[in-house]
Amino acid sequence: MNFSLKNRLTLLLFLFVCYLSVNAQENKNETTKRIDDYLELLKLGYTEVEIFQDLGNVNFLTENYEAAAFWYDKLFGVVGMESLPETYKERYEHTMASIDNTVTPSKSNKNWVTQIKKDYQLPKGHSNTLVSNMEEALGSTMDKGFNPSISVAGNGRIAFFSQAVQKKPSYGIFSKKEVVHEIYKAELVNGKWMNFEKLVVCPSHYSAKHPTVSADGKRLFFASNMPGSYGRYDIYVSEIKHDGSLGIAKNLGPKVNTKKDDVYPSIAEDGLLLYASNGRKGYGGLDLFAVQVGKNTISKSINLGDKINSAHDEYSLALMPEQGMGYVMSNRGKRNVVGQYAVTYAAKENDWKVEKDEDKLMRVLMDEKETDYSATLFDN
Repeated sequence: MNFSLKNRLTLLLFLFVCYLSVNAQENKNETTKRIDDYLELLKLGYTEVEIFQDLGNVNFLTENYEAAAFWYDKLFGVVGMESLPETYKERYEHTMASIDNTVTPSKSNKNWVTQIKKDYQLPKGHSNTLVSNMEEALGSTMDKGFNPSISVAGNGRIAFFSQAVQKKPSYGIFSKKEVVHEIYKAELVNGKWMNFEKLVVCPSHYSAKHPTVSADGKRLFFASNMPGSYGRYDIYVSEIKHDGSLGIAKNLGPKVNTKKDDVYPSIAEDGLLLYASNGRKGYGGLDLFAVQVGKNTISKSINLGDKINSAHDEYSLALMPEQGMGYVMSNRGKRNVVGQYAVTYAAKENDWKVEKDEDKLMRVLMDEKETDYSATLFDN
């Protein structure tokens, strides 16, 4: 979701006032604060590029240069410094010089508020759309990809989400940092998300993302490229123990995973796992599949058909059986923009094949001979 520049400027000014107040009275753990800020903006519907940009700017204005550098680095990692207005490079250089205590007097006296405000203003003669220099530079980049919703369990008290971070590889003295995805858990306490914890579900320097938790809160599904995977990303599951810790991560095996990407797992109900894959015969790009996952068994994956899948990428499906419809997240729209598309159940018996209703889909899935999970495991 993209917001008007006016709304984003208003939010930036609000965050600026809040940060001045918070920094004056609170010594919150910096990592926890960064995650908290990120989640809050994500919940409001901002894109990752918008979040990195706004948090970088507000921390810069409050002279929290370590945090500003953190968010600017993430912004540059997504779109590249060369794609942004020259003002970002100038602010970043000032940030790094401030950290190193080498700021020149001329730079320290610059009116940074005015400079940043201009980045959020539309050029004269343009309507209220995202067409400033920065938005034009990011244009196609901002709308690509899909960020799945935070998965919530425990009556809305426990949240699971993933975040991209940069890590130095374990090999090569002069090797560059690599983007790695990590899964976190947070608890809702007195109306506030806190107690953030990184979950170790795969070896260090490998990624884990797209977490989703079963309705009973006992299993966590996620995608990972850890050693032993069949392809680039496989789908794994870990049991959530009574104390909240995770059991061994189990690969769902070849009934689900392929030599390419198997990602975006989500649970419909009663162990019905929906996921996206570009490694099976389909209609193009990522297609949506369904599979029945039992405690220790799994059935064959079924393509959800051309009423849901298209020649573009499909990421997730939300079913509403009582209304006879569902919503598909896909980039099949103009300019490959990710959006939500409604699909309805067919009136004729064979119009939607196995996906006509959930009961029939479940029966078809369960007809296949069940097999054990793969022996590919990760035990922390």
